[in-house]
Amino acid sequence: MNHPCPGRASDARRNPFALNIVAAALAGAGLLAAAPALAQDAQVAAEKELAEAQKAQPVNAVIVTGVRKAAQSAQAIKRNSDEVVDSIVAEEAGKFPDKNVAEILGRVTGVQIRREFGEANSVIVRGLPGLATLLNGREVFTSSGRNLYLADIPTTMLQRIDVYKTQGAEMVEGGTAGVIDVRTSRPFDFKGFTANLNGRLEHRDKSNTNDPQVSGMLSNRWKGAFGEVGVLAGLSYQKGNYHDEVTWNSAPEHPVAGNRTVTGPFDVGHVNYQGERMRYAGNWAVQWRPVREVELFAEGWSTRIDHDAERQFFTGHLGWNAQPWTPSGGVEWGAGQYTNPTYTLFPGTSQIDSVTATRPAGNYHFFAASGSQAPRDDSEGHQGAIGARWDVTPKLRVTAELARTISRWKQEMPIMELLADPQTITARTYVNGGAWFDYPGTDMMNPNSYRLGAFTDNWSGSRGQSTDWRADATWDNGEDRLFREFSTGVRVASRKASYQHESNNFVPAHANLPAVSALPGGAVCPSMPLSEDYGMNQWLTLCGDYMHANIDAVRKMYLRDGKTAPWPYSRYSNMEDTTAFYAKTKFGFAVGGIPVEGTAGVRYVKTELDVNGFSNVQNNPVPAHRNTSDNDILPNLTLKALLTPDLIARFNAGKAIQRPNFGDFNPGETLGTAPNGQGIYEGNGGNPDLKPVVGKNYDVALEWYFAPTGSLTTTLFKHDFENYIVRRFGMETIGGREYRMDRPRNVNEGQLKGIEIGYRQFYDFLPGWLGGFGLEANYTYMKGHLLEGSVRNPFVGMSKNAYNLVGLYERGPWSARLAWNYRSQFVDAYNYRALGFDLIVEPIKTADASLSYRFNENMGVTLDVENITDRTYNDYHGIASNPRDVRRYDRVVGLSLRWRM
Repeated sequence: MNHPCPGRASDARRNPFALNIVAAALAGAGLLAAAPALAQDAQVAAEKELAEAQKAQPVNAVIVTGVRKAAQSAQAIKRNSDEVVDSIVAEEAGKFPDKNVAEILGRVTGVQIRREFGEANSVIVRGLPGLATLLNGREVFTSSGRNLYLADIPTTMLQRIDVYKTQGAEMVEGGTAGVIDVRTSRPFDFKGFTANLNGRLEHRDKSNTNDPQVSGMLSNRWKGAFGEVGVLAGLSYQKGNYHDEVTWNSAPEHPVAGNRTVTGPFDVGHVNYQGERMRYAGNWAVQWRPVREVELFAEGWSTRIDHDAERQFFTGHLGWNAQPWTPSGGVEWGAGQYTNPTYTLFPGTSQIDSVTATRPAGNYHFFAASGSQAPRDDSEGHQGAIGARWDVTPKLRVTAELARTISRWKQEMPIMELLADPQTITARTYVNGGAWFDYPGTDMMNPNSYRLGAFTDNWSGSRGQSTDWRADATWDNGEDRLFREFSTGVRVASRKASYQHESNNFVPAHANLPAVSALPGGAVCPSMPLSEDYGMNQWLTLCGDYMHANIDAVRKMYLRDGKTAPWPYSRYSNMEDTTAFYAKTKFGFAVGGIPVEGTAGVRYVKTELDVNGFSNVQNNPVPAHRNTSDNDILPNLTLKALLTPDLIARFNAGKAIQRPNFGDFNPGETLGTAPNGQGIYEGNGGNPDLKPVVGKNYDVALEWYFAPTGSLTTTLFKHDFENYIVRRFGMETIGGREYRMDRPRNVNEGQLKGIEIGYRQFYDFLPGWLGGFGLEANYTYMKGHLLEGSVRNPFVGMSKNAYNLVGLYERGPWSARLAWNYRSQFVDAYNYRALGFDLIVEPIKTADASLSYRFNENMGVTLDVENITDRTYNDYHGIASNPRDVRRYDRVVGLSLRWRM
């Protein structure tokens, strides 16, 4: 942290009355800002280092602005930090190369993301999903989840993003993989009045849409007899349409009657995911510095997301069997007839290549269903905080804050089904990476080729809220002492989470349903066409807008009156109270003339959990309630040796925890009333006795900073895990009877280790325009396993190899970026559906680019392209010749105009 500035004492003497009154008020309210105030020091130190470097440059040196300035600030934060951290800093206020936090994190060493449904939607650090997400140093989350859906934060309101691979004792606990701290701007970050306005138009090729995005920010600060006051406000609006398309094969089986050698899928299908997402976000901040020693702040953040989507599914049997239709309009699955289709094999294998089948005479039909899922998601989140900093003496700083977070999510998702009656199906299991199929002789765009099938009436909702207060004190003991700084603090937090969904959602077809051709106008729509040749290119589907606009009429058509009540066994309501204390010291000494700096700290956390749900006892809901308590001690040690002025060696060791998801704690149980075919009673439920996942983490790093925007860093890391959580079966005795219970359990130990290498440099030494080029590159290698008994299973979602290459250019008014991201294959599910093989995702490769021109100091334009190579996502069942999905996504072209003053 920064040490107190000279002159503070004299300022206090000039206005002692103001200082004493403000300090007394803060102490009485318990609002003397904690981690946020301390973490702001990292940015201040980085900017100071940048300014000093610029002063030292010769007159003819390249001016450090934009991309260079952001890279230099991020490098200074990493260099000065006690922890292993990577940062991304805004090129100027709110200007980043990506639209939201999740997308930009994909460029950070050791971070891997997945993009679907129009954006990056999941983030893992070093192969692990156990993240803590913070907003300005405070815990933040989405509804009943443990962390925040990071795509919900637009980059236009950000100052920087810090990705911590190691955690100090002062940091909020909750992430074994790391901590992502998203920092928004405050008015004192700017010298005076600042305003910016950003407009963007985005075109997506597969959805064929043009969507607007607008954001803006105003900030100012004033000085007077009252001291200094700053006010900031920002707003953001993003509209985004998207179209993802999938063609798929089901898992390989033995579909040929009497032949246990030949393997192939039983079903094939297509899926079109199309949606429109509108995000509204805002942030504000007020700072007041009555005297230099005291600063008060209040700040807040809000977001709202309206996401209307439609998932157009088509599922077709390959014709191995045909089933009778019942008089009520259903499918009589138990009376199928084998149709003896013709098929071919891939040369030299027993895997099916092609299939052709014709429907038998009489009341026998191939199953071919068009299903329309129409989720409408509505979510919002809010966080507000007040706090203060008081430099009691030149050596003692006290900070505190109080924060409140509220988040909710709800979804309405009706599903309607059309059943087709094709005469013939012809299919191939592997064309362009996926399934190809068609129905020759049947017009799949004719309503008379379909009849109405089942209706599923889904709804669900969740809520989360928290109140947390923390206070911290730091004593500067002097740079010439062994122990240079002492700090301590306390955090008290109360968190609530709840969830429920519908009951009796499935409604079968009945004999009196109208013909599809008799449905009102606007009820039936053509599916979106596929962009590639996978056989049947379009089919008919029920329109999502029609289902929502006429949901009561649809329910009555299926002999249902109104929305169903909540299913009691889905409901849970949890309250979690945590109390944490920490103590930490910074120290420094020399070994053989080499300066060594470090920290040592410990955090104690007490977690008390009150969980409530319902158990199914003889088909009756019975309230279930449990109270549990855990105590965790989390030590941390860092060492940083300054081998030369530009070469740093690090060692970090620490212990972290990751709490289970709230839904996993649900105490409710559902117990079978009759044994299965093996004579075993079965049941399922949550597990209120789950323990947090424990991670013991070790990092060794060597970092060479050879230029203000030049570095080469290497980090070796190792994570040992205990109590890893998976869902598993186990025999339990309940009420005197033995059940095979399916529930989440702490059954795993595991280990993950690897290496990260990062390189950054601008080639300013090159002559003329060549001096504008730069390069950022990073590489991560990981390997690890979870241990169940003697079986080693891979971490789901972990790629062994991943790298980023980013070519940069900045010279005069021009700047450009060309980025390539690669992650190797990974396991998406091991022992997929208990079939004895893993579901494996092939390597993912992504290319993006941008080109910017600055007309003057206040206005610029940017053209960017995402998904230049039209990437595909391919996964397969065990071996590549047994594909499951091939997925394709929009290519996005954006044009942005930026104005500031």
